[in-house]
Amino acid sequence: MSSTIDWPAIIKKEARGLNGEALGEVKEVNDTEVTIEKGLIDKTILCIPKELVKDYDGHTLRFKITEEDAKNRFAKDKPNK
Repeated sequence: MSSTIDWPAIIKKEARGLNGEALGEVKEVNDTEVTIEKGLIDKTILCIPKELVKDYDGHTLRFKITEEDAKNRFAKDKPNK
């Protein structure tokens, strides 16, 4: 499924987990993963492998992973600014 996605088009789109949980907004895409950011002050950053993308409908990128599993496996430290 992921090979049919126009990856640059998903920047700033909503990302959702397996059960419809809001994961955040897509911030960046590279060759292997999608970076998602959630929150304004206490930000959560997730770097989820592209292979876990379920589908994209033009508005929402859906993953084959729950929000809890995504946070446990793919949460990244906040960048230092």
